[in-house]
Amino acid sequence: MKKKKTKLEDAYILIPERFGDRRGYFESIKERDLHELGFNRVFQVSNSLSNKGILRGLHFQKNPYCQAKAVRCHKGKVLDVIVDLRNDSKTYLQYETVLLTPRNGRVLFVPRGFAHGFIALTNNTLFEYYVDNEYKPEYEDGILWNDKDLGIPWDDIFKKYKIEEPILSDKDKKREKLKDKKINFKKEKTKYLITGYKGQLGYDIKRELLDRGETDILALDIEDMDITKEDEVERIITSYKPDVIFHCAAYTAVDKAEDNEDVAYKVNVIGTRNLSELSVKVGAKIFYMSTDYVFNGQKDGVYNESDKVFPMSIYGKTKYLGEEYVERNPKHFITRISWVFGINGNNFIKTMIKLSKTRDELSVVSDQIGSPTYTVDLAKLLVEMSYTEEYGLYNVTNEGFTSWANFAKTIMQKIGSKTKIKEVTTEEYLKSSQNKVAKRPYNSRLSKDKLTSTFHKLPTWEDALDRYLIELKKEGKL
Repeated sequence: MKKKKTKLEDAYILIPERFGDRRGYFESIKERDLHELGFNRVFQVSNSLSNKGILRGLHFQKNPYCQAKAVRCHKGKVLDVIVDLRNDSKTYLQYETVLLTPRNGRVLFVPRGFAHGFIALTNNTLFEYYVDNEYKPEYEDGILWNDKDLGIPWDDIFKKYKIEEPILSDKDKKREKLKDKKINFKKEKTKYLITGYKGQLGYDIKRELLDRGETDILALDIEDMDITKEDEVERIITSYKPDVIFHCAAYTAVDKAEDNEDVAYKVNVIGTRNLSELSVKVGAKIFYMSTDYVFNGQKDGVYNESDKVFPMSIYGKTKYLGEEYVERNPKHFITRISWVFGINGNNFIKTMIKLSKTRDELSVVSDQIGSPTYTVDLAKLLVEMSYTEEYGLYNVTNEGFTSWANFAKTIMQKIGSKTKIKEVTTEEYLKSSQNKVAKRPYNSRLSKDKLTSTFHKLPTWEDALDRYLIELKKEGKL
């Protein structure tokens, strides 16, 4: 494939090699060639049919669903128009026009952070898009096609191709001018640091970032960076200079923390303090994963972010103290999450599945209520949040509430197990336990009103469970 530069940084005209004879020709586009240009993957291939004079654009998707495109004309003729909207690019706000026809065989590579559009120059024009990210209607955006600040010579184009008046959709007619929009595209890659990478959430955050086309990721676990050692944290963070820190590392052994308060405090408080202070030093956003255990669970109704905390366990206390350190960074996101499950670690679902293979009956508490939360859904939302400046404290869980006992019953029903779930009270469970058990909140129902008003809801926990079991089956773990 031949590659030709355009006048815009990182945008190229590609010409696939053709092998032909009197019957016609054969050509192909390799994903590898696109990947070398910065195209993440072929997520979707779409086609549009247009008559002469139809103008589509100028379009883009907002982060984190921004798309790179490879576009071509299979039938007819189009004039493609792209605008560089990356504010750190040498060609910021410059445009380029490229004629695409089946005869010239051109494929235009449009990087992420560009506005894109085209005008059909003949009837029955068939246009094809390869895109590298998911289409999300709520992230769809664009700028007014004839915004004079862009300098695109539309009158000359219409005259040259004998087009009296362009035909546009109602949406494209009403789009805003560039000066009235806040667009934060950058050419330079955002740098992400993840702590606790080998845990359930850290693992899925990295997967989600890669799926979104982010590649500058430093994913660390304790052997890579001990967060309790201030000098070690300072050396790594000042060297890497992340833009975003996802702090997933934590001492999460709730019961063991009762006898290991010093260790829990060192990890959850001192480690968090070290990261928070260094995040301020390098100007990074920081995400801190807190917990429903900051509450005592005695409230009637749901807990809001403004409710007074009253942790009953060492784990809950140390996580809340971590919140206080993170709040010192103005660019912080604190998310209170609960009952987490993911593919890369131990959790309640895996425990139930394992026990169901050897036990006819399991006793599970029925008076603790909360929301099971899938790390795939959580990671997707956290990455979306990282592109914003909507800082603050949020309750973040999957939708719906259930008890541990009902959660266990649902798991057994979904996997087709005959193991019976015996509902017991927390008091009954504690009497039968031979180990020291930390106090847990009876009511872990968290309000997501703030989350929904600023971002969006997560799917229901039942839907999340279905998808998680499918993931377990694919991984050979079910």
